[in-house]
Amino acid sequence: MNDKIKSIVLTVLSAVMLLTLSVWCIAKPGDDYSDSERRVLASFPEITWENILSAEFMADFEDYSVERFPMRDFFRSIKALSEKYIFVKKDNNDIYSADGHLSKLEYPLNISMLDNAADKFSFIYEKYLEDKNADVYFSIVPDKNYFLAEKNGYLSLDYENLVSYMKEKTSYMTYIDIFDKLSSDDYYTTDTHWKQENITDVAEYIGECMGVDVKAEYKVNTLENPFYGVYYGQAALPFRADTIKYLTNDVLDNCIVTSYDTGKPEKKSIYNMEKAFGKDPYEMFTEGTVALLTIENPDAQTEKELIIFRDSFSGSLAPLLVQGYKKITLVDIRYVSSQMLGSFINAENCDVLFIYSTILLNNSLAFK
Repeated sequence: MNDKIKSIVLTVLSAVMLLTLSVWCIAKPGDDYSDSERRVLASFPEITWENILSAEFMADFEDYSVERFPMRDFFRSIKALSEKYIFVKKDNNDIYSADGHLSKLEYPLNISMLDNAADKFSFIYEKYLEDKNADVYFSIVPDKNYFLAEKNGYLSLDYENLVSYMKEKTSYMTYIDIFDKLSSDDYYTTDTHWKQENITDVAEYIGECMGVDVKAEYKVNTLENPFYGVYYGQAALPFRADTIKYLTNDVLDNCIVTSYDTGKPEKKSIYNMEKAFGKDPYEMFTEGTVALLTIENPDAQTEKELIIFRDSFSGSLAPLLVQGYKKITLVDIRYVSSQMLGSFINAENCDVLFIYSTILLNNSLAFK
């Protein structure tokens, strides 16, 4: 085959490929959400003269077209594998692999975000707790980077500074230190969260610090479907699936769970098995991301109540504290305004626990 024929063949093949991908891209149904990355995709930009003249339309359209490209996840995997094994990059889109775990870089320490979190906690304390004879506690959940990042050569938060700063800002609370109760093995390998079956000792220690006994015997149940956590899709790398296990006993089976996420009470369960087979199976734990939820324990040997100001880590922790309380109220101020809490909680003679992950404290703009 002479050079002229080669050039013609390559030109035709390139044109066919370009035309095929273009038609495919135009014809394929638009996806608004990426299941693998757990995020909303860019939408088609608004067409206005201002956007066109300022070049904003083309910039937004580029983002839109890249995120709607055919076989996008396949090409993302090719890119991730090339960067890891050919170009020997230590991370891909801030996701890295270390000690058998996937994790996302969290750096640097953002003092303004810590201040924002501390201000919200202070507001809640002064408005709803200070004059209620409530015992108020504060605990911080370390993210996986605490165990993985620095020792594997990645940038890491100054965790000692984070903890000391938040303790100083929340001196009106009793701090419960759980950092030394955890290790990287207590977290899912592809996700940010901890494993419920591995934190019974953490729950017992928190209960002990609050003056209640939450020790209990549990049956360990295994979810049938594999769990690919939030970091799996973001990394775009082949990685073995996690397995979700959840703990049950007679006390938990008898609990009355009520969600107020829609503004009216709805009966729920400790573990939502529909969500267990949904986009994010971790949301099976106490309904996942809901603004307000209560767990009542008819078998309680006490009249004590607990209010938890929480993030998603408390979804799997709260059931392990049920043994020590008549009622637990879970409040997520990412989804309900702090100004409105007086309509939903009464902290008189209650234990109150603020427990948040280092990730959320360092990115606290979601607090309302």
